[in-house]
Amino acid sequence: MQLVTYFTSFAFSLFGNSIANVVLPVLVLVSTGEVLAAGIVAVASGASTFVFGLLSGPLIDRYDRRLLASAGDLVSASSIALLAAVGTFGELSLTWFIISAFLSGIGDMPAWNAREAMIYGVQRHSGVALQTLVGVRETVSALAIVLGPTFAGLLMNFFDARSVLWVTAATSLAAGALCLATPRAYGRMDTSEGGSSKIAYWSSFRDGIVFLGRRKNAVLRALTGLNVASVMLVTILQGLLIPVFMTLRGVDYANGYALASVGLGLLAGGLIYALIGARVPGWPLTLGASLLNVVGLALLVQFHSVIYTVVMCFLFGISSAAVGAVTGVVSLQVTPEEMRGRLNGLQNSISMVIGPLGIFLTAWLIAGTSVAAADWALVIFWVVVNALFLLNKRVRRAVQESQTG
Repeated sequence: MQLVTYFTSFAFSLFGNSIANVVLPVLVLVSTGEVLAAGIVAVASGASTFVFGLLSGPLIDRYDRRLLASAGDLVSASSIALLAAVGTFGELSLTWFIISAFLSGIGDMPAWNAREAMIYGVQRHSGVALQTLVGVRETVSALAIVLGPTFAGLLMNFFDARSVLWVTAATSLAAGALCLATPRAYGRMDTSEGGSSKIAYWSSFRDGIVFLGRRKNAVLRALTGLNVASVMLVTILQGLLIPVFMTLRGVDYANGYALASVGLGLLAGGLIYALIGARVPGWPLTLGASLLNVVGLALLVQFHSVIYTVVMCFLFGISSAAVGAVTGVVSLQVTPEEMRGRLNGLQNSISMVIGPLGIFLTAWLIAGTSVAAADWALVIFWVVVNALFLLNKRVRRAVQESQTG
């Protein structure tokens, strides 16, 4: 029962964030009428998340992780409830969205890091194998990515987006309460963990940059660059371009279905790779998946209709998962085990900044030109990124050797 409480808290937290990712971009666009406003809000959220995500690391490795996760969830719930209250009893403006985004950044990442770090305490207290617990956690995450946006779409189909914010706030509040209900042992740190926070400290951030800068790590630099660029691409699609299209069509609720479709595609792509990945040569698979991914993006941003967009989101998710799986295997093989935590922290930290920055730059481009120009600029960017990656001879050699190593 105690394990169920922990994973239910984890699910509620992810579920609430998934709903917010659907509702907030649409609400910003509808309330302000300005695409650039979405970019400004994204930057405010990204900056807050980055700073407080880093600062939370030492706290998570010193104090009760249950209390920290619950406190973070309470802050997140308050930031959303603030918007819901203003939207219900007053009028939402860009200022309110910026304040909420900043507060959300204070709570979201510390709560996420603390809850993930609790897995060690859960394992010690329950006696369940760590691999099993991580597997359950990843399954819950995958389900939340699909079910959260779908549920958000259904709610927005029947209720005003401002009303849906109350549901988001309630899920975050429930996540915090459930986390607090778990055994105290879940929140304690064992000295053998040696620093388990997902977000690296400033010293780890520096160590990761120095390590990547070494000449022998050219493949790792290419992989990291591709991963960060991919995060920015998906963030722009899900946080701006798809919401803009759905809002202009007057079908705000369909934004949830599109994001859920991407999640389903990622799940399907991961399953396909699990079945055929070991049988198909790595380099042809990488070439084929990358080509399909670029073509899929070019087709997706045509935004011909709602149904067309939802289907293309699914196909794009499949090819993205395939590319991510192949490069993930190579990355594990070329990264020394003692550096994996620091490099993951570095990549996560950069991603927290580059995603919102990408949204802002795209919104600025739309404001100065048109949505179509921004769509094609994103496609050109992705073509260049993939070309640089695929034409790298060291990357090709590493991918080819990944199935023999």
